[in-house]
Amino acid sequence: MATFNLIIVSAEKKIFEGAVKSVQASGIEGELGILANHTPLMTAIKPGIVKFSLESDKEEVIYVSGGFLEVQPNVVTVLADVAIRGEELDQDRILNAKRKAEENIVARSGDANHELMVAKLSQELAKLRAYELTESLVKKSR
Repeated sequence: MATFNLIIVSAEKKIFEGAVKSVQASGIEGELGILANHTPLMTAIKPGIVKFSLESDKEEVIYVSGGFLEVQPNVVTVLADVAIRGEELDQDRILNAKRKAEENIVARSGDANHELMVAKLSQELAKLRAYELTESLVKKSR
């Protein structure tokens, strides 16, 4: 299977760069699956995961807080404010932040910042999904 270069960067640093067989991400208009020679495009991506397959058929997961994805003939670039490798996510921290976000939504349901609180909960759920997917890939590779 043909490969292409994937670059994932956050506001702080480059998270990944290398040859991959495929990339999956959540665009604002739906799920994206990208293979080599994909039609060029640029789209915003939602908070969620970027999953990709390496040449060795190993899969990796990175949580992104949202951002942009650009597809060019031989390179896909993901620009995110926050990007965290799946294996660097802490389940206890995520579950605690998720619980606090849920409590804030319930306690302040009429608050003007309701949408921000829902967005925070959405981000924590995306982190939890990235953590769980990473854990299942680790178990699968054993």
